[in-house]
Amino acid sequence: MGSTHPGRITVEGRVVRLGWYTSQPAGLLTLICDFGRDRFDLLVVPAQATAACAATAMTAAATTDNQQRTPALLADIECGN
Repeated sequence: MGSTHPGRITVEGRVVRLGWYTSQPAGLLTLICDFGRDRFDLLVVPAQATAACAATAMTAAATTDNQQRTPALLADIECGN
């Protein structure tokens, strides 16, 4: 049986390879660039979150001295779930 996750998508004419890891926490998207091998971890706020919750989560994630991992960051914020 095949995977239900796509292996590639096209964005503005460029092919982007996708990988899926069950060990990666929900709410975290990791980008790794082929050029320079830069890595970026992106916080994904749940769709049902209020605007205030999303703003709080994004502000906390962008704070330079914040050391929380994604699951803890989202758990600390009440998102109306």
